[in-house]
Amino acid sequence: MWASTKKIPVATRGDDKGKLYRPFVDPYEIRVLEIKPGANSDKLQGSLHHCSVEFESEPKDFFAFKGEILMEPRRARLTYKHLTMYALSIDNLTTPVFYTALSYTWGAQIFDGTIECDGHQKAITKSLEAALWNFRKPDRSAVMWIDQICIDQENSMEKEKQIPMMGKIYQHAWNTVIWLGESSPGSDSAIQLLEDASVRLQLRMDDIDPTDFERLGLPKPDSEIWHALWNLLSRPWFTRLWIIQEVILSRNLWVTCGDSLITWDNLSNSCIHFSTCGISQWLQQHFLDSSSTSGPVDICKAIMDLSLTKSHHEGHEYGLSLFRLLVETRYAQCYDSRDKIYGLLAVCRNSDRTAVRTSYAPGFTAAELYRDMTVHHLADNLGGLRLTSVLTSVDHDSPDLPSWAPDWRRPRETTALGYSTSAQSIYSPNGRFQPKNGQTDYTLNSQKKNELQARGIFFDTLVKTSDLFIDPDLTYLNPTTDNKTLLEFFRFASQLQHYPAPNTIFSAFWHTLVAGKDASGRLKCPSSFAEIVSLLLDVSTGLSPSLPGQTYSARQRRPKGKGRLELVNLASRAAGKTFQEVHTAMKLAVKNRKLGITEKGYLGLFPRHAEVGDGLYVLNGCHVPFLLREVDGAVGGDDVSMGEIILV
Repeated sequence: MWASTKKIPVATRGDDKGKLYRPFVDPYEIRVLEIKPGANSDKLQGSLHHCSVEFESEPKDFFAFKGEILMEPRRARLTYKHLTMYALSIDNLTTPVFYTALSYTWGAQIFDGTIECDGHQKAITKSLEAALWNFRKPDRSAVMWIDQICIDQENSMEKEKQIPMMGKIYQHAWNTVIWLGESSPGSDSAIQLLEDASVRLQLRMDDIDPTDFERLGLPKPDSEIWHALWNLLSRPWFTRLWIIQEVILSRNLWVTCGDSLITWDNLSNSCIHFSTCGISQWLQQHFLDSSSTSGPVDICKAIMDLSLTKSHHEGHEYGLSLFRLLVETRYAQCYDSRDKIYGLLAVCRNSDRTAVRTSYAPGFTAAELYRDMTVHHLADNLGGLRLTSVLTSVDHDSPDLPSWAPDWRRPRETTALGYSTSAQSIYSPNGRFQPKNGQTDYTLNSQKKNELQARGIFFDTLVKTSDLFIDPDLTYLNPTTDNKTLLEFFRFASQLQHYPAPNTIFSAFWHTLVAGKDASGRLKCPSSFAEIVSLLLDVSTGLSPSLPGQTYSARQRRPKGKGRLELVNLASRAAGKTFQEVHTAMKLAVKNRKLGITEKGYLGLFPRHAEVGDGLYVLNGCHVPFLLREVDGAVGGDDVSMGEIILV
């Protein structure tokens, strides 16, 4: 019935004769690749078929009565939508075409593989060639959608039209297969470990000590299987940008590595268990290359967050906030920087999608795209928490972007202190946030696209800064020599002679060490942190007290051997747990930041680009203060009037 109402235009054959790619004639048209059967030694051969993904089954109303589904008006009404897991042939719209969508990593842009497609030699990457060898059947064709072949990558206009179709392509696929690559030593064992862990750890929510691995049916801590698992999770696919929408939109998702196979649900469940039970953190401590200058990506947590986003998306008809998706997927990598946004369009809400200009034109840069998207996000609500979410996502000094626009090309150098709305319960420099109808916290200059004007007040000036803390650490083993971060903090804070009431130098010291947060980053740091910091500070400096206003708990004041808190206690369960929380909170807060002292005598953490003379401002609606600098006559100084600050 639907096909009878649809008329496909006839393609005009022009200079495309003799070429591999026929032009699309319908807005919902895609190509799928038929991979011809063959043995291992046979050449790869295929054929492209044109299909439509426009058709969607109409929802049907059913009625529930005594547990049965009836086509009669009884009791509760239900809406049921049949999943349209196929495309329709353009040549005959009544013919379904079932296909598998492929999710994989392109690798280097070197096309030294090949497939013969409709008589044409098509150059492809080696990674794709290996996948096609793996999926080819000896006795029948396999039909797949593969972006590298099914989209003419040399045709920018075609790419621009196909990108908005990605959502439909993955939703209409019969299934999606993830190709991690060819097998490697231990990869089969790693896949089996993921299968086993999804069952063995399903009821565990607490931290698991490595000494309990064997009891839980897991490999010993020194087993090579753990290293193989680390290598598997370190494969490029897991940090690829395009996988995000591919995973979120796919209904029947499988993961393959060589000949090993696992469902996405089992893989993601294991990663969730590893993250919540502390095994993911243990893997990073043992196998992460400490020489890496960029922040490590916790793959298990990334997979857990992706699974939660997938569930969230399935429950939200209108999609997710594009800005929120960008924040959560900042670690993800892509070849073209514009794809940081384009790769999320299929899963974001429609209002964000329609506001984004999709263009691969050489003159349209990623910086322009990022600025325009940020302007759209801010313009949608001129009062509220959007200014905070945007400014706390700025972690760069990119010269081609306004100072207030995040640079999504780069991974974060620091852990955001104020992006999460939970930070409102920790920081409140301008009082508790009270949203009001019609409230305007900032304005966008329609004449100057790079200018934003925010309401705020000047508070203080930065007069001293420390060196940058690149790899902060905290230990109770050899503290006098190995607690370099803590000792640098101490030497810097010792420049203060007194501290503005009601705080002391010591209370400012330990709060700044963890940025006022607990290990989760969602709550205020507990008072128990002071005891641990006080103990470590004294044994590291050899002083007692080390700083003015330093406090000592009742356990610290007890005689030795009489229940006194000592370093050895930090290896125990109770005090050791608090130490680990302090350790985690400190690393998250301090990494790639500087210490600073303001003119009024306040101690604080500042961005890596902070300089003496920068101004500290409190902006309306923002629950963290911001450091601003006057550049080319803008921001602060003479440009501050009537409580407004111009950011460019």
